Amino acid sequence: MIKPSILTALNAQIQHELSSAHAYRAVSLYFGLLNLRGLESFMARQAQEERMHAEKFICHLAARGGQADLGALPTPVATFASVMAAVDAVHDWECATTDKIHRLFDLARREGDYALEVLLHWFVAEQVEEEQWSGELAALTGQFHERPAELFMLDHQWGKRVEEKAL
Repeated sequence: MIKPSILTALNAQIQHELSSAHAYRAVSLYFGLLNLRGLESFMARQAQEERMHAEKFICHLAARGGQADLGALPTPVATFASVMAAVDAVHDWECATTDKIHRLFDLARREGDYALEVLLHWFVAEQVEEEQWSGELAALTGQFHERPAELFMLDHQWGKRVEEKAL
């Protein structure tokens, strides 16, 4: 049986993951409006990944007899002052997600929820990867955001990451 504190925290994490998916889709659409098709595709793939993260938590709850609470999602920011602002927002979300995963891990350890702790090992490792790519994209965008030719090259490079991962 899942303790009430764990159930509440897992439902909050599910909402966070679904909200992140919604936000990534909004960023994808923003890049599409700018004809940055590589970044559009990359962020659309990230939206799918966030939904998959939510599904992992939902399945974990269901397997343990818990009920996922799928509440309403907040409307994501859909317009940004610049490509740099959009990329910074993405990096900030990933850092916030890392913090939430770490707090959930701490709670699982305090409550002696070994099953959740094991699941969270995957998420802890995943967030290292998420912060790495989002930090890299933020740094590169910072270097190129005022030079359109380089920005389009960056867009092309990140679009290739989607193609490579699909193989």
